[in-house]
Amino acid sequence: MKTKNYAQGKWIEGEGDGKPLFNAITGEQLATASSQGLDFAAMMDYARKVGGPALAKMTFQERGLMLKALALHLISIKKKF
Repeated sequence: MKTKNYAQGKWIEGEGDGKPLFNAITGEQLATASSQGLDFAAMMDYARKVGGPALAKMTFQERGLMLKALALHLISIKKKF
């Protein structure tokens, strides 16, 4: 399985074979990932024009709650990884 990169508000698959990603406990290969071919300049522009202003509009508490929701989600699926 080849993982995709979330960039510029969408999922983008990198070019090439990518690097293998392994389960840290079993050593089993889970997937491959590649950032080759991604437009990093466009990603920085998107972050400055879209992501940064969106975060700036949020309060400190809203950003904290967003991080908490992410952490709880990751905990809920950690057996998968």
